[in-house]
Amino acid sequence: MNDQRQAVYIISVAAELAGVHPQTLRIYERKGLIEPFRTPGGTRRYSDGDIERLALIQELTQAGVNLEGVARILALREESKRLRNQVDRLRRLLEEADRRVGGRTSPVAREVSMRTLRQLPRSPRDLQ
Repeated sequence: MNDQRQAVYIISVAAELAGVHPQTLRIYERKGLIEPFRTPGGTRRYSDGDIERLALIQELTQAGVNLEGVARILALREESKRLRNQVDRLRRLLEEADRRVGGRTSPVAREVSMRTLRQLPRSPRDLQ
């Protein structure tokens, strides 16, 4: 969910920035493609991140992807981001464990640890 402090654009401004009609934003929201912050009075507020997401949605739909396909692509992007974060965390944990143990592990255990580290992707491109 968007942080209220970051969600500053009202629907008309967000629509203009995204190059779409405000009704299109409402449709995207109903389809679950975007989730703007709601004020206590129910007014939608969009963040810069929402505007970037809208630009991606526009790019995909202009390329011929239907809204169901867009939803799937966005879900896969989120899953990819989650997995990259998990890989980064595992890499840090392995490196920390290796530092803590130092040279006290057996050569076989050290080789397994180093091989595991080498197999973990280092960047988003490595995950593709």
